[in-house]
Amino acid sequence: MQNNELKERIRKNIKEHIAISNIREEFDMKTNINKKIAYAISSICAVFILGIGILVGAHNLNNNLFQNENVEIGEEESLKIDLNINRIKEAGLAKFDADIENINTEKLPGELKFMETIIIPTEFKLVDMYKIYVRSNRDIKKYDLLHDYVFEYQKDEENDIRIAISTVENPIRDYYLGENNEISRIGDVELKITQYEKMYMASFRVKDIYFDIETQGITESELVETLKSIIIKIK
Repeated sequence: MQNNELKERIRKNIKEHIAISNIREEFDMKTNINKKIAYAISSICAVFILGIGILVGAHNLNNNLFQNENVEIGEEESLKIDLNINRIKEAGLAKFDADIENINTEKLPGELKFMETIIIPTEFKLVDMYKIYVRSNRDIKKYDLLHDYVFEYQKDEENDIRIAISTVENPIRDYYLGENNEISRIGDVELKITQYEKMYMASFRVKDIYFDIETQGITESELVETLKSIIIKIK
């Protein structure tokens, strides 16, 4: 009798243990299912929020691009570009008799203030500004005639941009290029643009202001952007 009671008690304990295990497994399963459902819902929400963000961002980006295109299109319509670049194989250094005086932006005359906002390739920084004086009387060694304002930008020792401006006549140039007859046009402005190896040189006049630009290490498109910005700013 005692053996039967003991066996019955053991069977009951085993059944209880099995039942408890089943309940735990079922609970764990439901918990995992709930976790998976929650994770799925979270993922769906995240995708939905991300989708809204992308749509909003794309809308804003499209608006920005549209605004930028309007600006560029407006400039292109007002400044038709016709490039005829003189490509040469030789260039000579020019000599000139002059005196130089360093200046800063505070001493720029009002008609040259536009130079503070022209477009220069981002790698190039303004490193020097100066005035060039020449002799009004060649027989007297006195440099009393202001001839040019010069702005020099530099990327490194081998790449630079020099913009010379004069209200007297063509600015003094460091290089002699010979005769170059091909004429380029940006808007209604005529330019002479010359290329020698990696160097570009451009000379032109806008509103009785003469420009002479020498560049080393910039692309043709970057040159055009700089020329366009000068012409737009001065007009």
